[in-house]
Amino acid sequence: MSAENEHIILLAQASSGNRVGLGDLAGVVWQRLYPFVLRITLDHDMTEDVLQDTLLAMICGVESLRDPDRFWPWMYRIAYTKIQDAFRRRRLQAAVQSTFLQNHGRADGEQDGLGNPLASKIHEETLQEVALAVDQLKSQHKDVVRLRYYEELPYTEIASRTQTTPERARIRFHRAKASLRRRLQACCA
Repeated sequence: MSAENEHIILLAQASSGNRVGLGDLAGVVWQRLYPFVLRITLDHDMTEDVLQDTLLAMICGVESLRDPDRFWPWMYRIAYTKIQDAFRRRRLQAAVQSTFLQNHGRADGEQDGLGNPLASKIHEETLQEVALAVDQLKSQHKDVVRLRYYEELPYTEIASRTQTTPERARIRFHRAKASLRRRLQACCA
């Protein structure tokens, strides 16, 4: 069996419920995707986590794949999505950790990382003003701001979540930023 056609035979076996074929297919996928994921993550542990998630998605969806010729593009897309999810989780964990350190003090005894109580209070009040300004936005603008800034999603994903087009999501985001700018200038000027 040639290396290029091996996945087609294993895919047919896996789709029919053959556990051995599914295991062999997972091995082929692991070997092919490992270098791709590692080049992006530059971290062996993260690469293994991403590949485990990728293989789990493959196992859950292998029966729904209709065109065996689309298998590798499908697998690369799943892997790339899992990489993005892993980086997003890492950023979220860093943000939570940073927030925890700001709220509960640092190991070196510094309370806020800003150096003095006045700077800390100004920073805290600024964050409260921004949060209040975001809460006062129109619902559709508030959703776009949260998805774009806090979840760091691309406009295509924002569009699918808000049931609109990417262009409309960009327009809403631009208008939301303009509205935020006006509100913050009025309250903080």
